[in-house]
Amino acid sequence: MTRATASAALLMAMCAAVTGVSVAGAQGTGQTVGATKGHSREAVRLMVRPRVGDTLWMQIEQSVELRPRRGTNPRSSGTTPDYGPRADRPPGQVTRLSLFAHSLVEASDLSETVLLATSDSMTLAFGAGGEFGAPRRQTISDDARQVRVRVRPDGSMRIHDPPPTAVSLGATLASVPGLLPEAPISVGSEWTREMTLPTLPVGGFRAAGVVQVRLRLDSLARNGRDAWVSLSGVLRRSGAASDWPPGASVVTAGTISGFMQVDRQRAWIVKAYTELEVSSDLAPGTGVTGPARTLDMRIVQQVRVW
Repeated sequence: MTRATASAALLMAMCAAVTGVSVAGAQGTGQTVGATKGHSREAVRLMVRPRVGDTLWMQIEQSVELRPRRGTNPRSSGTTPDYGPRADRPPGQVTRLSLFAHSLVEASDLSETVLLATSDSMTLAFGAGGEFGAPRRQTISDDARQVRVRVRPDGSMRIHDPPPTAVSLGATLASVPGLLPEAPISVGSEWTREMTLPTLPVGGFRAAGVVQVRLRLDSLARNGRDAWVSLSGVLRRSGAASDWPPGASVVTAGTISGFMQVDRQRAWIVKAYTELEVSSDLAPGTGVTGPARTLDMRIVQQVRVW
């Protein structure tokens, strides 16, 4: 495993643990809407602000399934890709990542928290059609093992003095918006975030888009200590494909769903599950031979912090 890959995996894990959604490289804004009728009006604050000296242990499990296929020319058909969960789609190539990491809370004040994040171990497994090879343990170099991260109460993050292998990743992480609301909310309250995904290079194909995510405080448990938040949204992108020959165009569409559990006593997101289904149709440019191409991608991520 390269140093950049190790750093990327650790930052993705940190992003998932803090924001509860596996969408890295996002930019966005959001707003909070009042509580739905019929729900408790007791307002609570959701924030990321763990105590100095605490150690946050994390496990992340992620699978990425890719299904390339001959596509439909999005310019001639005038339709968006057929996206979302489909039981009749054949299985594709799947990569499974398992990462264990921990973060030491070094400092914290009202504006931000400083964490020293350390990647402990990482394995990858590859397969298709339900058959997987043995997980392969990945070597992580010393200079890619640790990063220092600054986290704001709403979950937005940036890297403090990133190492050379994480400079570009630091810029990406700095653009990830916080998913937690800035003001106190009550059960039934909803808020939105709009996030621009980066292009995802997979086998020479790139998919990008804008995700509009709706979040909702569904319930409180353990006398208000645990807050359960659901999220759902859609992804859309249509336009020129800059990394392909002139005239090429791409249409991307998809859905995202999941939930997260916020431990208000520890002031951290301790559990998160997200599922992203994306289809991208690419039409070749004028004078370029070959059919349109489609890439179906499914990303499932589970994060647990203790």
